[in-house]
Amino acid sequence: MESMIHTEHLSKHYKGFRAVDEVSLEVGKGEIYGFIGLNGSGKTTTIRMLLGMIRPTSGRCYLSGQQVKLSNYSLWGRVGYLVETPYAYPELTVKENLEIFRRLRKIPDSQTVPRVIDQLQLTAYSSRKAKHLSLGNAQRLGIAKALLHNPDILILDEPVNGLDPAGIVEVRERLQHLAMNEKKTIFISSHLLSEVAKIANKIGIIHEGKLLQEIEAAELNRFLKQRLILDARQKNRVLSVLEEAGISCFLNEKGLIESYTSTAIHRPDDIARLLVDQGCPPTRLLVEEEDLESYFLRAIGKKEAGAL
Repeated sequence: MESMIHTEHLSKHYKGFRAVDEVSLEVGKGEIYGFIGLNGSGKTTTIRMLLGMIRPTSGRCYLSGQQVKLSNYSLWGRVGYLVETPYAYPELTVKENLEIFRRLRKIPDSQTVPRVIDQLQLTAYSSRKAKHLSLGNAQRLGIAKALLHNPDILILDEPVNGLDPAGIVEVRERLQHLAMNEKKTIFISSHLLSEVAKIANKIGIIHEGKLLQEIEAAELNRFLKQRLILDARQKNRVLSVLEEAGISCFLNEKGLIESYTSTAIHRPDDIARLLVDQGCPPTRLLVEEEDLESYFLRAIGKKEAGAL
């Protein structure tokens, strides 16, 4: 597969602080790469280096086989991006903003703007000034600008920020269409890990500036753990009965009993019968599988997702 995004030992240091530390990753043509991490983990700094907005302290990054340099003007015609807050001229309408961008990009087809407006569900807002857009529609405008010149590579920082559930689905389907049918290469960061799990072919976990792990989406289930969760009125009695039966378990931070023991996971009916026979029936019993968010928090050693 042709490499479209590639970094080699990419690092950025600020006065002794390593914002990005030796990150090496690769994204092939037609792939969607989900880049996830806590706030301050190095996601946006990595994206800014990919776009030539800041220079790396060491290492290199390549887009479409060319080393990233601001002076490499031919490269930027092949790249569309959205980084943090989308910028627009506040006093101009949606259509006027995109028309200015079309002319700056020297795109000859005058139908490009109405076509992209339609694709991003912005038709009803095309005559509205940018300053009067909701956060979600301002985000759509930012994505429209990134798509306007039909780039081969899209680099999107929090692309669904502010969108309602229907808008998230629309953007997801649009990006999937671009990757699958038009072989666009898409690099996205997002704090909505459930969305990353639905859209990405490959997932990279960055923490404290280091790329901890890369996972092929098709292989994700292999990394997800299952667990038995149960509740009961006599929790201490349940813990004692299960331990006596050789089933390791513990009381989690939510006050529920948890077990990762194979017997508990694969034979929950036997667990229920055992507890009923011992006079401490469960009030709740289910087998859960980790989602990407739970796996991510386990991978970085965190209990809560508040910093995402």
